[in-house]
Amino acid sequence: MSDLDGFFVIDKPYGPTSHQVDSWVRNILGVEKVGHIGTLDPNATGVLVMAIGKAVKLIDQVHELPKEYICTMRFHTDVPEPVIREKLNEFVGEIYQIPPIRSAVARNLRVRTIYSISDIEISGRFVMFRVKCESGTYIRTLCTDIGYAAGTVAQMEDLRRTITGPFTEESMITLQQLSDFEYLRKKGKPELFNQYFFPIDKLFAQYPKIVVKASSIANISHGSDLYPGGIIAMTGNPRRGDRVCVVDENNRVLGTGKMLVDFNEIDVLKVVDFDRILIEPQISEEGKENAEKPVKVVRPQKRSQDISIPRPRKEFHRDIQETPKWRDSRDRGKRVEQHTRPQNPYAGIRKRKDKRKPDRR
Repeated sequence: MSDLDGFFVIDKPYGPTSHQVDSWVRNILGVEKVGHIGTLDPNATGVLVMAIGKAVKLIDQVHELPKEYICTMRFHTDVPEPVIREKLNEFVGEIYQIPPIRSAVARNLRVRTIYSISDIEISGRFVMFRVKCESGTYIRTLCTDIGYAAGTVAQMEDLRRTITGPFTEESMITLQQLSDFEYLRKKGKPELFNQYFFPIDKLFAQYPKIVVKASSIANISHGSDLYPGGIIAMTGNPRRGDRVCVVDENNRVLGTGKMLVDFNEIDVLKVVDFDRILIEPQISEEGKENAEKPVKVVRPQKRSQDISIPRPRKEFHRDIQETPKWRDSRDRGKRVEQHTRPQNPYAGIRKRKDKRKPDRR
């Protein structure tokens, strides 16, 4: 349906790729625009947020938010438990990572932040822990690096995502449940479908909001930046560089952008630089009035044959002299008498060839 603009939280099963889940959701809902937020490996499970309709434009914004995982790691040799806990705590904070070979990004050195590692459980060579990290952190690489720090080899055995931004495990449904809820919705029972379908404004529940005038909506829809004259109210205290959500008086999300000034320094300069516009281009009231007025075309009464067209004169620069007429190759045959050089009287006589056959006797 084309009126679906929002998010579903799918419990990704073990085995298929994230792109395969995209295709299944597209077929179940019958929509064209579907995209996942944060790719999970085929062997990983858990929270896979699916953006539907206009929410696809917000994939990059959701992808910036922190994520949380439950990971099971296996050491190849025995490592004392105190050493394991010490090494895990050493990786809290900023770390350096190189993406694995099988990844969709360039293998360049990057800096990522591990916010916390908690709920550590150790059983022999297996370690299970909960990690909250910055988006773009590779947990498989994290396990490998922890093994190196412990003086041995370690690898990720199992991974399950539990949180992506504001979306948690409590909001998840399976693909089979999504199919059942869509079937019930078509039969006139949309309660379960609406319960697990999140509109776009859920993503911006914790963001500062700027309420704009109705007269500014048309300009915003065409990509215009937001100036103080179009603002009615503001919630929160956004600073310069913070992402804000721009809404109308009915709390409809119009777009997102970043503040160009602090909330207490708004003067005459533009306030928000939009990076996502979520509404279709609209025509302002003034534009509608101009569009309704008939257009009068004034045509001249004279026919084109009666209008004289001035011909341009042939003029030369004062330093350029006109070529003498006798030097014009087109007039050479007509003005032979003007040549000063003596003419060859035999110039026009050709020697006649002897066409007779030679005597072969």
